[in-house]
Amino acid sequence: MSAAPTVHLTDRVKLGLLRLIETDNLQPGDKLPPAEQLCEKFSVSRTVVREAIASLKAEGRLRSLRGSGVYVETPSATTSELSMFMAAPQEIGDILDFMEFRISVEVEAAGLAAERRTETHLLRMEQALAQFRRHLTDNTLGTEADRAFHRAIADATNNNRFRLFVDEMGERLLPRRALGASFADEKSKADFLDAIQLEHRRIYEAIADRKPDEARIAMRRHLEDGRRRYREWRIAHDTR
Repeated sequence: MSAAPTVHLTDRVKLGLLRLIETDNLQPGDKLPPAEQLCEKFSVSRTVVREAIASLKAEGRLRSLRGSGVYVETPSATTSELSMFMAAPQEIGDILDFMEFRISVEVEAAGLAAERRTETHLLRMEQALAQFRRHLTDNTLGTEADRAFHRAIADATNNNRFRLFVDEMGERLLPRRALGASFADEKSKADFLDAIQLEHRRIYEAIADRKPDEARIAMRRHLEDGRRRYREWRIAHDTR
């Protein structure tokens, strides 16, 4: 219950930093105030400030120099355009933004899938769920099966644009494999994958029952929980 406000705080601080750059007329190469001052200015924790800075770094608006501080950066033309098919997320702020972007697309895909799916579509989803179960204990983290499940939902919309979105994203759709080595222990990894498996099952059942609203809700919860899990991962590692 306490995780959701962190997202809003991070977004608020991110906007606050952009306003600070504008109102103080900071130019590329100018240094931001120290993290302690930013925490005081925005009345938030150091973790929230770090996430906001990480998101702006991912957008090419800031850069950091180890042992020196955070500096204003000139976004490249490519970064400024924020191409929809962005490079693979490298930092947790980028990953959180990327998950938010997925929500805007895949929630509606789940609703359309519930309205338009065929038995063949359901079979493909079932196959992906079974494949995911087979990979719960290995080092793949079920990424291929997870992507197959989301691809099957995209197929069930009967709108090729959704399928193109999933295919174009490729491995960028699921950044957790890059973070897999950072699980604290096997139990943490197992809990992580069990939660995803349960969320997938709820989405599948709503689509199978032709309940578009429930499918949208289940998909939104799945992706928002994904954002929460990555955020908690970052917090845990920042406090080590």
